[in-house]
Amino acid sequence: MLETLRAVSKSWVAAILIGLLILSFAIWGINDIFKGGQSTWLARVGGVEIDSRTFESEFTSRVRRQTGPDGKPMTTSEARALGLDRTVLDSMTSDIAVLQEAQRQHITASDAMVLAEIAAIPGVTGVDGKIDQQRLQRGLDSMGMTEAQFVQSVREDLMRRQLLQTAMVGAPAPRGMAVAIQAYENERRIVEYIVLPPEKAGEIAPPDDAALQAYMEANADLYTAPELRGIELLTVGPDDLAPGIEITEDAVKAEYEATKAKYETLEKRELQQITYPSKEEAEAARKELDGGKTFEDLATAKKLTSDDIALGTLNKGDPTVPAGAFEVKEGEVTQPLEGPFGWVLIKVVKVEPGSTKTYDEVRQEVRDGLARDKAIDRLIDMRDQIDDALAATDSLQGAADALKDVVKVNIRKIPAIDAAGNDADGKPIEGLPDGPVFLRDVSVVEQGDKSDLADTPDHVLYVIHTESITPPALRKLADIRDRVTAAWMETEQAKRLKTLADETVTSANAAAVSSADLATQLGLEAKTGTKLTRDGASEELSPQLVADLFKAPKGTWVAGLGVAPRVAVARVTDITSEAPGDLMAQEREIRGDETRTISQGLAEAYRDAIVAAAHVEVDEAQFQEIKKRGSGQ
Repeated sequence: MLETLRAVSKSWVAAILIGLLILSFAIWGINDIFKGGQSTWLARVGGVEIDSRTFESEFTSRVRRQTGPDGKPMTTSEARALGLDRTVLDSMTSDIAVLQEAQRQHITASDAMVLAEIAAIPGVTGVDGKIDQQRLQRGLDSMGMTEAQFVQSVREDLMRRQLLQTAMVGAPAPRGMAVAIQAYENERRIVEYIVLPPEKAGEIAPPDDAALQAYMEANADLYTAPELRGIELLTVGPDDLAPGIEITEDAVKAEYEATKAKYETLEKRELQQITYPSKEEAEAARKELDGGKTFEDLATAKKLTSDDIALGTLNKGDPTVPAGAFEVKEGEVTQPLEGPFGWVLIKVVKVEPGSTKTYDEVRQEVRDGLARDKAIDRLIDMRDQIDDALAATDSLQGAADALKDVVKVNIRKIPAIDAAGNDADGKPIEGLPDGPVFLRDVSVVEQGDKSDLADTPDHVLYVIHTESITPPALRKLADIRDRVTAAWMETEQAKRLKTLADETVTSANAAAVSSADLATQLGLEAKTGTKLTRDGASEELSPQLVADLFKAPKGTWVAGLGVAPRVAVARVTDITSEAPGDLMAQEREIRGDETRTISQGLAEAYRDAIVAAAHVEVDEAQFQEIKKRGSGQ
């Protein structure tokens, strides 16, 4: 019901908007045109072309960030089979169309906006809060972009975002919708239930080999050994170069002074606060303190509890309290201070002094950090040399020999690795390059080939040479007999318990049996008065059974899973409502969430309308040829 309500609320506004926009754009655009002949471009939006090389690069980049349905890294062939190549091309043409519309409407992004957007990227700024040029450059090098290209990309993204945000204004969710969702979320169901333990399944004869083999084959996904690859791995990273890099003592001291804030532990204070409507009232209260009253007396006079006046423990410099709170001694009360919400008196309950680690304490850490930064810079500088050495030979060892006067690289043979980074026994392989992209590369490099030079988030360069591929295969029963037998027994128990539960529910509903009588018939205990919420949280009932109980009529017994391997029968005895707190606050929060959902839907509809009205051309023959070639057909 809730999902339907939300879907309808988004669909009708989106349909109206997209219809109006397509009509209004009809005078300057036409719908997609699919070309049948070959051309120099794969897709074209207005005067902007996308060639096949640009598309393939973007497609490969996005696939490297994807995971397949089985949780393993996705290959480009799998991605094409799922239609992700079309999705990527549509996304690229959509971005161009929206940018062109933003330009048509004279939307721009200032240098200040671009700078702020870049500074907001995690890891780009230094300890001073400013953009660290070296960090930014390392990121750009890993993406293969120049600074100018990156800045332009950010600027264009800001322009697109500003345009689409215009569709998000003025679309509040109806109050009735928020009230309906609130009632849905606050509904509680009181249930009674009986858990059927495994013993109720009766004695089950042990299975023979034929039954176990049939069970394995029927559940092949659980008992199939994954594809294993034998690889040769070349790596070189900052940790390989850093020990040999000399850092002067002066450089270490200068870095320590520049980043000293990083090694500071700020002073903390436990504070209490009383707020007054005006400066005059705060000054009058301060005089009462000077006259002998306590801070607690002032709080009592305003009918404030200890919880009401507690601010908690805050760091020095916290913007939520005036700086004067950190200028008086422990146990003292400040003079009247102007706070964010009025004039205040603040009492310092406890002071935890701050501290700064000395140079000697952190000297090695600072030195190692500088050496690592220099090592990263050297790796960036020598990347082309490493690439050239790899291109000159099919052998990783040959490349290592060619580079011996430039850098010592590591060569490692891994006889068996799966897509999750485990060995043939399913145990994690230690010392692999970090990051999911490495494992995706392991999964896509064909036998006899080697990958392109790539790097990890920790700036380790690596190349993979695939020496062998062992396809997935059903494991031998002899190797996992105990595991399969236990699973078979649990499955058989579950089948019998489910049959018993279904029969129990049918007879109980027909005869209107009470929970006490039903429990007596089964020789079990009935549990009553349990309150359920829609989130499915229950110690003995599965989320699916809880969901079924929220659909079932009051008084009707239903059967389902308890906590595996148990099965349960349950019924609703009462339906109530329970708010988590302030009803109006909850309603406002729900309405805000739904407003954001509707606004996002409007922005998506606006984007769809812009694309539908734009002059988008796709060379379908060339796209299908790329798809066929990429799928190995």
